[in-house]
Amino acid sequence: MSFCRLGNLCSLFFRAYLFKSLFNGLFFCCVFFSGAVFSDVGTATEPLFFNNFGKPFKVDNQSLTIMPEVIIKTKLDKAALGAKLNKPLTQIAFLAKANLFLISSDDALAYSKELSNKDFIIYAQPNISQTKVKNFTSKQNINHQFELIKNRPGNQGEGVNIAIIDDGFNLEHEDLRATQVLFSYDADLRALAASPRNKLDNHGTKVAGIIFAQKNSFGINGIAPKAKLIAIRQTKNLTSDTVLAFTVAAKAGAHIINCSWNSPILLEPVYDVIKHLAKDIAIVFAAGNQRQEIKPYSIEASIDEVITVGVTQSYSNYGTMVDFVIPIDTTTTSSDGGYEAFNGTSAAAPIISGLIALKLSQKKNKSIKEIVDDMKKEINGS
Repeated sequence: MSFCRLGNLCSLFFRAYLFKSLFNGLFFCCVFFSGAVFSDVGTATEPLFFNNFGKPFKVDNQSLTIMPEVIIKTKLDKAALGAKLNKPLTQIAFLAKANLFLISSDDALAYSKELSNKDFIIYAQPNISQTKVKNFTSKQNINHQFELIKNRPGNQGEGVNIAIIDDGFNLEHEDLRATQVLFSYDADLRALAASPRNKLDNHGTKVAGIIFAQKNSFGINGIAPKAKLIAIRQTKNLTSDTVLAFTVAAKAGAHIINCSWNSPILLEPVYDVIKHLAKDIAIVFAAGNQRQEIKPYSIEASIDEVITVGVTQSYSNYGTMVDFVIPIDTTTTSSDGGYEAFNGTSAAAPIISGLIALKLSQKKNKSIKEIVDDMKKEINGS
């Protein structure tokens, strides 16, 4: 199917239909802790709560926006679920033993509660929009330890596909123009492009530069410049869009997915998709810069299966769920075509993603777990 047919599709997930044919498979589509809290069942006030990980979750209207849609997890297929609910629905993900669907509702909170009581529904919750906060600071200095890693000769990530889910990417930057771009996608607009849309779209270009800046006579050197980039722009942080972004990355053939961000709240559909994909893909998250311990089921970086990266600086989030802790002060590509300081756990995550790519390129017979365990010994000394 030609990409030019995309312009003829105009429904909510019209790009997703193309992907079904394109990939012959699945039909789909810096840390901040929210003020929203888990509540006891007896104190939850109807209808301002929904179930998340089996517990009633109070809605904090200042940090969450409830969309007029419900996400359903069920073991039923699309036809069987549609017959039971007698409503149109869209499948947004296949999981190992279940499926995720999106269905419209004028009262998503009430409808999700109603659906949750049905025996053929594993869970139902509103489609939620959250604020995605990136994890970077501004401080000018280059950390020579990781510059040496980036500049070492030999393997440059050949044969490895790295997806970056972030905001826009200026791939016309002089140091990124020669990057091998395997696929670009805008999860906000359902478009086959990932370019910046406004001045705030400046984080993705910085992340990309750490991994993909080319080895040439100018600028900086990326860690794995001969890896292939899957660039995915996602700024709205709608639950269904996050599911879409990860699904696109996987179907495009990502070996590594870099996420230099977290959501205020870890929601169950996102957890399920990440946990499912992490069996075969190295999913790397920034730990965050709030000087807080990462608690289970709090943010994406708390998922056991992901690779969480903190920094030695005191602002870093910490805890047993952090896999790597590295020093970070570096310079990278900027969306205006120049170069600028880039630090925080946002900058640390792509360093680890790039190093994983080098290892994968060298040792294709090793599993992600084996590679990460080896890297922990090298970097953490454990």
